[in-house]
Amino acid sequence: MILNNNFILEPSESYTDLCNRLHKNINNQINYFIMKKSLLLLAFAVVATVGNVKAQTTWDFSSSAWPVTAGETSAVVKNNLGLVPGPATVVNFAQIEANTASFPDGYSATKRFKLNGGGYTSTGVNTTPTQRYIVIKVNGNSLVNVWYKNGGGNDRTLYIGTGSSILSSKTYSNSSDGLIHTYEYVGPARDLYIYGDTSLNIYKITATNVGTTVLGVNDVRKDMKAAVYTSGNKVFLSSLESKNTQVNVFNANGSLVKTLNTSADSNFELNNKGLYIVNLKSEAGEKSVKVVIR
Repeated sequence: MILNNNFILEPSESYTDLCNRLHKNINNQINYFIMKKSLLLLAFAVVATVGNVKAQTTWDFSSSAWPVTAGETSAVVKNNLGLVPGPATVVNFAQIEANTASFPDGYSATKRFKLNGGGYTSTGVNTTPTQRYIVIKVNGNSLVNVWYKNGGGNDRTLYIGTGSSILSSKTYSNSSDGLIHTYEYVGPARDLYIYGDTSLNIYKITATNVGTTVLGVNDVRKDMKAAVYTSGNKVFLSSLESKNTQVNVFNANGSLVKTLNTSADSNFELNNKGLYIVNLKSEAGEKSVKVVIR
């Protein structure tokens, strides 16, 4: 006798034995489908978890991607990190120099990135950086970590903000301790700004869900086409596009040492040897050039 085309009543088998065998088979199939469903649910959970883990970008200033440099004098994007010095008087922001430091998580650094000052002036507000700040574009939710040390004694504060409001901050007074500040941003895609209230030294930054950093109009000064060069102790200005160009000269410490206005190609003398920043500003734009008097 055949039942469901699968089970045959054996000659020596009773209907009760057949029913028991059918019952056992049905239970096995039910258990199989339950296990299969559980495995599918587990697989979906794993996929969802992996999908929620955002790729992490690391800016390690000890790496070869960040060679030793005196700093930036104009806004630039380096290694997808926006660096904005701000006014022409800022000549040493984003200085990379050799320095060793250790941190609580075991990270050891051999170079540091120096803000060399605060992200806003004495007349500004801490919610709105106007100088010496870092920009990171995130595509949405992001976990940000900053490894840093204070640039000196007394309370100093690291800020992470939107450019108009503070999202997170950390205040600390000891300049010898390696610090790690973590902030979890939750929200839409936007630029995140990292800066301090005064000098801080940054050793590494990580962030998840990073996009392509593009500096905004307020971050970048329009560069003019004028040329600046030296011969001996003279500084020459040529190819000026405006009849009213303001010229400011700063030494390596950021102090203003000379100022003048010119309406044509001209030159002037600097009697002390050293590095200078010549800043030109007019309606044609703005330009800062490093020159050396030998």
